Amino acid sequence: MQLNRWTLWFGGLAFFSCYLGQTVLGVVQPTIAAELRLSSAEAQWVVNSFFLTLALFAPAGGRLSDYYGHRSVLLVALSVFALGSFSAAVSQGFFWLVSSIAVAGIGASTLYPASAAMIANRVPLQSRGDALGKYSAIGVSVFVVGPLLAGALTEVVSWRALFGVQAAVGIGLVLMGWQKVEDEPVGEPERFDVRGLVVVMSGLTALLVALMQALTWGWDSAATLALAGCGVVVLGAFCLLELRTPHPLLDVGLLRRRVLGGIVLAMFTAQFVITGYIIYVATYFQHVLGYGPLLAALAIAPSMLAAPAFNVIAGRATDRFGARLPAILGYFATAVAFGWLAAFLDERRYILLLPGLLLLSTSFSPMFTSLLTGLSNAVAAEERGDANALVLTVRWIGAAAGTMVLGVIIHTGSESARVPTAPPYQTAFVVLTAAALVGGLICILLLRDPAPEQRPRHHHFRPHF
Repeated sequence: MQLNRWTLWFGGLAFFSCYLGQTVLGVVQPTIAAELRLSSAEAQWVVNSFFLTLALFAPAGGRLSDYYGHRSVLLVALSVFALGSFSAAVSQGFFWLVSSIAVAGIGASTLYPASAAMIANRVPLQSRGDALGKYSAIGVSVFVVGPLLAGALTEVVSWRALFGVQAAVGIGLVLMGWQKVEDEPVGEPERFDVRGLVVVMSGLTALLVALMQALTWGWDSAATLALAGCGVVVLGAFCLLELRTPHPLLDVGLLRRRVLGGIVLAMFTAQFVITGYIIYVATYFQHVLGYGPLLAALAIAPSMLAAPAFNVIAGRATDRFGARLPAILGYFATAVAFGWLAAFLDERRYILLLPGLLLLSTSFSPMFTSLLTGLSNAVAAEERGDANALVLTVRWIGAAAGTMVLGVIIHTGSESARVPTAPPYQTAFVVLTAAALVGGLICILLLRDPAPEQRPRHHHFRPHF
């Protein structure tokens, strides 16, 4: 099976669409909340509904393409993403809107793992790194394009137009994949772990809904603590169940290895901080500095402009020094940047925030590129699919946790104000600083690079946010 340009663009734009649904929500949330006159708790559901279903369906997302083929799964997932987006564009009222965004999240949960696997499986080992690098370059452009697109459409047309564009992108990719991308042969897959999927979805639902509702119920309320405790117990039972299952949904046994456990924990913190940042820095610029959606998107851009170039630099540094050192530097530089932003958020002067934003443009890349390369180097070829599925699930859970926890902090700290004020945003960025420091400490304590002669001979899995 050859990788032609249509397949490359189809896969890259599917990856782009996955993150498009995430990066635009912080830009449009304040406008939606004002137009629909939503309470703080309801406004959080506009964002959280997407990340809830993204996390819930992530465990299955990495497995479905093994059963039905990457192209077929991507066509269905893109159709679901487009359907949810179109429904959001024409929605009437709060419940219709958040339900539609949740449907879009279901579709998005499968786009990244299926598209990455499709590209990797259609090229030989000697050219896999180059193919995945091109695929990544298409996908990560969303971190600049997504917020700018959301800001321009919201300000010039309507927030509904943004969801309409998402639907059009999804349908356009379905047509491209249907006409230009060939099916690949599907082997004989292992038995699908339906029981495990039901258990993990039950546990995640309880835990994530408890985080989401803490704004309404309170962190120390009996309902929040009981639901969160139930979720933790069920997820613990899921781990025990998977260890005894011949063909588990997620191979949690890999976590017994020190390096893999460290990578999984560090990737949780990485996704927690980048998703929490991209959502709430956009709302900060609108709530506190009074920017419109477009100006807020432009204000975010310096923190992402250099990311593609530093993906390449981080990859080369990882090849030379191993994954541990670049990842540690990335985490601690990110902590410095968040600390800088936290110190000056209350000054309400953009120029004071710019050094922190520019530092983030260089520091995010090593956190992801180095760890994913380290993951690829730490497992045998036959274990790579299981390891990537485990890390992907934890990443999406980290994304959901980041948006939910920071949302509660920001809105709880602004109970007396109509819109959030600067102090709770400062608290949120202190939390991001702490999370980045924890990620760096995890890398110091748990990561070890194998000697060069012990590393698998393959091209590294290149930079994916």
